[in-house]
Amino acid sequence: MRNVLLPFDGSVPARHAVQYLLNIIEDYPNLQIHMINVQAEPKLYGNYVSASLMEQLRAGALERSLEVLAEGTSSLEATGVRCEPHAAVGDVAEEIVRAVKEYACDTVIMGTRGMSNLGNLLMGSVATRVLHEVSVPVLLVK
Repeated sequence: MRNVLLPFDGSVPARHAVQYLLNIIEDYPNLQIHMINVQAEPKLYGNYVSASLMEQLRAGALERSLEVLAEGTSSLEATGVRCEPHAAVGDVAEEIVRAVKEYACDTVIMGTRGMSNLGNLLMGSVATRVLHEVSVPVLLVK
């Protein structure tokens, strides 16, 4: 484990994943950490939505993503651990899978359930999709 992707949405399991990483960081001194927050694409219903309105909504989603990332990275940086934040808008599982490839991550450490009320009973739908769609080990933290 040298290059880790840490999806962070501010949920309790995501915070536990950050804490887990902090607990093992001594065993991996040269660890590169990529923290990602993905906000869902804005969903609008109706016949007409202007391009400028869509762009404003997307910009707002990216701004929210950066706020959530600031919370996650601050807990790591408070202990001296550096990480690279990445904000995205789109399908959460697809963006996580894309990030694993783009940043050449060899491990994903993530919470079992996120902020969504939807999904599976035992393990979140995003975690399930990531587990099946990436080719690297996925460590799920409750």
